[in-house]
Amino acid sequence: MKLNATIKGLITGLLMVAVAVAFYFNKIDETSPLNYLGYVIFGLGIVWSITSFVKQTRSTQFKDLFQQGFRCVLAATLVLALYTFIYFKLNETEIDAVVQQAKQERLRTAKDRTPAEIETEAQQTRKYYIPFQLSILVFSNLFTGVIVTMATSGALYLRNKNL
Repeated sequence: MKLNATIKGLITGLLMVAVAVAFYFNKIDETSPLNYLGYVIFGLGIVWSITSFVKQTRSTQFKDLFQQGFRCVLAATLVLALYTFIYFKLNETEIDAVVQQAKQERLRTAKDRTPAEIETEAQQTRKYYIPFQLSILVFSNLFTGVIVTMATSGALYLRNKNL
């Protein structure tokens, strides 16, 4: 089977999910620098897609290189979005605890809101929590992926243009 950019993106995404699951079960803190390992895997997957495409086809046109990298980005982002959705659906009690904690804090500090308004805010937060988190994940991964793809594609394009 030939590994194209989409399959490499799926592999990259699955590796990122494996790291996230391992960190979850090992109770690695969310603020730990180890969490950047996911971004390193993401970047390496994109570079792998582009450089292997160049080796296979000898094509060095920027649009071709960018296309390969972006296919990888989309596939990896899709895997991460599915994982995140499943994770939040399986851990709804944790989400409820976060919302309740925020609501209690808001009840203590908000002088301009009634308890009924704060309860409505908490219900709205709970309702939109998963879509909001998914949109942040998708946007940040697409943004990061496009930057890495542009940098890699541009560097290979310029290097081969000057040869």
